[in-house]
Amino acid sequence: MDPIAVLQNRIELLEAKLGLNASTLDGQQGDSATANLLNAAQTINNATAGHEKLSEARNMASELNNYTDPNLVENMQQNNMHMHEVAAAEPLIQHHCHCMHRCKQASPVLESEPIQQVPKMQAAVNQMHVEAAAVKEEADNVSHGIQELAETCGTAASSASEQLANVAQKVELVEQKMFPKRRNGLD
Repeated sequence: MDPIAVLQNRIELLEAKLGLNASTLDGQQGDSATANLLNAAQTINNATAGHEKLSEARNMASELNNYTDPNLVENMQQNNMHMHEVAAAEPLIQHHCHCMHRCKQASPVLESEPIQQVPKMQAAVNQMHVEAAAVKEEADNVSHGIQELAETCGTAASSASEQLANVAQKVELVEQKMFPKRRNGLD
């Protein structure tokens, strides 16, 4: 079979899949793939002859290549699915862009010498935390000891106060026995 006939047959099958009507080929009018192919061929001929720009011909050739692809419908469906995925992820993408912009603004600070030294200083900071925890534990122990001492002193003071009150009562009783009180001078 002739390669042109094979190509024509493939184009007709593709047009049938896409639901395009076969247009007249006289004068390359219409919107069929065959007409576009012939227009592209004419454009390429004109470009090589110097009549048109070669870049326009390349664009048309790549566009026609896309249209003559037998997987065009599937590719369009995939593109639509990708478009919906991107549209659904738009808020997240905007958030990430905002975060990246803030990181870019913070870049001079993040690249500064003190910030660069943080990983190296982490071991010293960890050691300081361990030492601070030990000091806090010792301070808690001392505080607990002081509290126990204060309670002991309070108990001792209370006991001493009671003993002094008892002694004072005994002294008063002894004083009353030894030196009874006179009542209005009648004694």
